[in-house]
Amino acid sequence: MIISKRISSRLLLSTKRFFSNKKTGAGIGNVRDRMMPSSLCRKELFRHSRTPKTVSVIGAPMTYGQPFVGTDTGPNLLREAGLLNMMTSLGWRVEDHGDIDFEKIANRASQESFPGARNCGIVGAVNEHLANVVEEKIKMGRFPLLVGGDHSIGIGSIAGVLRARPDTGFLWVDAHADINVPKLSESGNMHGMPVGLLMEGVAPDFNELPGMDWLVNGPRITPDSIVYVGLRDVDAAERNIIRDNNILAFTMHDIDRYGIGAVMDMALEHLMRDKPNRPLHLSYDIDAVDPVLAPATGTAVRGGLTFREAHYVVEAAALSGNLASADIVELNPTLSDSEGAKVTLDLGLQIVTSMMGKSII
Repeated sequence: MIISKRISSRLLLSTKRFFSNKKTGAGIGNVRDRMMPSSLCRKELFRHSRTPKTVSVIGAPMTYGQPFVGTDTGPNLLREAGLLNMMTSLGWRVEDHGDIDFEKIANRASQESFPGARNCGIVGAVNEHLANVVEEKIKMGRFPLLVGGDHSIGIGSIAGVLRARPDTGFLWVDAHADINVPKLSESGNMHGMPVGLLMEGVAPDFNELPGMDWLVNGPRITPDSIVYVGLRDVDAAERNIIRDNNILAFTMHDIDRYGIGAVMDMALEHLMRDKPNRPLHLSYDIDAVDPVLAPATGTAVRGGLTFREAHYVVEAAALSGNLASADIVELNPTLSDSEGAKVTLDLGLQIVTSMMGKSII
């Protein structure tokens, strides 16, 4: 653990230097990323956030949902890269909630695991706290932006969002479906379970899971309230769940066939057809992007979103006017060399700012 923290510290310092020394000029990725909100959109954007519009940046440095140290550095790296100032340039008031002290919560939590659910007691305790924070921010009229951390924080973000806004629709942008449950999981890693644990008709008995009793009577996602975008690595059991529950899922094959514009039109139409003012939550795993562009992540899979596809997904969600909460997860600079860490974090920063209203014109 000490060695891992030292590695994370060196990468943190290296990445800070990278962002502080960036210059404009020729070359791939070496062009200024202007922070300007849309000037042409006729819709009210982020209509579910109270005026003056305030984003609450919630650091969620979770590592317990998967086996690699390093996802806990994501929140601070994005802040050091200028995330908060970029939000203000886009017209947001910014509340930096800071990082939730997951280590403190973990030390007090049950250390139990459960067959098929590693670190279940810790993951459950941390997400209970996270759900309370998300629910509170929404009830204050703010836009909760969770910065992970591994994708097991989706348990808390989904639960908190649904407690505050039960009618929320979910856009799940990911190479993986994350709809496993302990009895079906091939790895036991809980970053592959946030959708499954909260899915109506799929969720397990939480009385049996250490640390998860707070979800016994908790809210559930209905199968028609979530759409996947970018899938390309789905377990056999997950395929069955998606098919049997008629969950709308756009794989990379569909994106190749229809184009990302048509895919996002269909995704948003599915979620908003009968509920045009429905709040939307966007969960964005950086591994949705091709690893050539985003190598510093834990479960990279070839054949992912291109640079522009990665941006278009969040731009379309923002332009719907209904985007009301979001998370970005699985940035892990320790899983690539220093250059790979830099480009992945830079891309993550650009995706977040596009999500929050950045526009070309």
